[in-house]
Amino acid sequence: MTEPIRPPPATVTYYAISILKSRTFRVNAVLLFVTVVPLLADPALLAYIPPQYLVLYAALVKVLNIYLRTITQRPVALIPSGTTLAVEVPKLETPTTAGD
Repeated sequence: MTEPIRPPPATVTYYAISILKSRTFRVNAVLLFVTVVPLLADPALLAYIPPQYLVLYAALVKVLNIYLRTITQRPVALIPSGTTLAVEVPKLETPTTAGD
């Protein structure tokens, strides 16, 4: 008698690191700090910043985030620094076309 074919599991287990150890989180925190602190210190300061600098800053933030996503290897979780946590992540489907 042969065993019935079982479908593969729908999730995969990854081990998340602390969000405080995440390069993506740290870079985004610094970029947010650089954005918010001058505005809180003096909102009139925004009137002196040329609009093209604001657009360039926004583009830089997006480029940095795209780069960080290419080197991200593990999920993060709100856990103490130096610990890991098993996280169930939905399994990706095999792409069927080049556009997937």
